Parts: sequence; structure tokens; C-alpha cells
Amino acid sequence: MAKFGFLGLKSLALGRVKVSGESMSPTYKDGVILLVRWFAATQKDLPLASVVVIERDEMPGIFFIKRIQKSHSGAYWVEGDNRDPEVEKRMKDSRSWGYIPAHEVRGKVLFRIW
Repeated sequence: MAKFGFLGLKSLALGRVKVSGESMSPTYKDGVILLVRWFAATQKDLPLASVVVIERDEMPGIFFIKRIQKSHSGAYWVEGDNRDPEVEKRMKDSRSWGYIPAHEVRGKVLFRIW
């Protein structure tokens, strides 16, 4: 999951996100701050391996950071990077959701700030 803040760059649609949880570890550990480019419209052509911010329709206000593994017919298969079997049991991603529609991808992680 993620916690959000804006950098005052609204016209560029950039914001910062604080990672909460271990699903993206070791790539992004709990507490890391990421720079995100927010999308104003649905993105149907994101490259595989992109790390994205997702807001599920059935869970408004709850955001997830995941990596795109596959795409098919305007939908994405996303998973966390953590492969620890104990963490994977608790993870929420496409292994429990299936493909997610492109409109649920709210932004793309650009890089780690802190």
C-alpha cells in the first residue's frame, strides 16, 4: 500500500508516495519515498516491468504499488516483487484479483526519492 503527498508540481502531475508494507521489497522497502507521475487519462500502453500505483474500483482511497507483469486487451497483470512465501500469502495483487482494467492504474513510479 502507499501513503501520498504532492510536491507542488500539480501542473506536471508529479507527486510523492510513501511505501507502506513489504510487497515490493527488496526493490522498494517499507518507508521509502517514491516520485510518481499521475495519469489524467487511462494508459493502455504501459511497458512491461513498469512499477505503477493502482486504486481498485472496489477499494476507493486504498492505493497499491505493483509491477506490470503482463498486459492483455487493455488490462494489466500486476504483482509485488517480494517472493518470500510468507509475504506472498498476504499480498494483494493479480494472483488474487486477476487482470486489472487500465483505468485502475493511477500513476507510474519514476524513481526513489528517499
